[in-house]
Amino acid sequence: MVEYEPRLVEEATLLALRGAEAEPAFRRQRDRLYEIADPEAREARFRALHAAWFERLGLGRTIGQALGERMSVVRAARACVVASAASPRQEGAELFVRPPEEGTREADRRSVVLRLRPERLLAAPQLLEFLRHELLHIADMLDPCFAYEPWLPSADAGPANRELLKDRYRVLWDAYVDGRLSRLGWAPAGVHAERLGEFRRAFPALGERAEALFERFFSAASLRHAELMAFAVDPASGPGRCSLCRFPTHTFEPEPHRLADTVRERIRSDFPEWEPAAGLCLQCADLYRARSVSPSSERSCHAG
Repeated sequence: MVEYEPRLVEEATLLALRGAEAEPAFRRQRDRLYEIADPEAREARFRALHAAWFERLGLGRTIGQALGERMSVVRAARACVVASAASPRQEGAELFVRPPEEGTREADRRSVVLRLRPERLLAAPQLLEFLRHELLHIADMLDPCFAYEPWLPSADAGPANRELLKDRYRVLWDAYVDGRLSRLGWAPAGVHAERLGEFRRAFPALGERAEALFERFFSAASLRHAELMAFAVDPASGPGRCSLCRFPTHTFEPEPHRLADTVRERIRSDFPEWEPAAGLCLQCADLYRARSVSPSSERSCHAG
């Protein structure tokens, strides 16, 4: 179900009709509504008029197309709310999840919010590219294989370091998203060079290795949140390394945030700074699961 914020509908409709052949007819209909004395009834009629013209002008068609391409997102959320953004920085897609309630399905607790400037709706090709990018982020967040975590690993380096980590993670995730869109033919021209430039700026210490390492993200068919975060935290380690044992791995623990409390306590006894968002390889997870059952177990990770 798609819900449009009335303000966005009104502003987009007015923009689309400005100078158009149909504008006089719209204005005549709109002006007559001022004769309605009751404020609530008048406001309801204004909203209905704007919604009717919004539909007539096809201003929601591109949004419907983009959502139709990501049915995994549509099925996983109660509603998609399309709201107005005041500036380009406010535009984007967000996933909101209410706390668990007895008898409520998980999908019913989720809502996707798309924030768009009204003028964005008038440029269908660019809007479609933008929505495809944003909705693939949401699809990743909902994908259990990606195992997204909404928090950063704890660190004592202060807020500046935290912002650096967030920016690095954003660059890596954008590269991973746009790489997949490029292979579908859905990304704008020049996106590879744009994302590579962002990668170089985010990881200047990589020097000549930057392009080869960038391709591990842009060309990847499947990555996990933990892999992106591990590289953001320690670029020298490269993607595919366990945050605990530091060995290269292709097999990460699927849902580290669901590890039993006793297992996480065991991990933190050896790695006090570890958080589930940093992930860990399956062998390390199995090791600590075994230790939580049998504290005397001293098997080394990756042994045998």
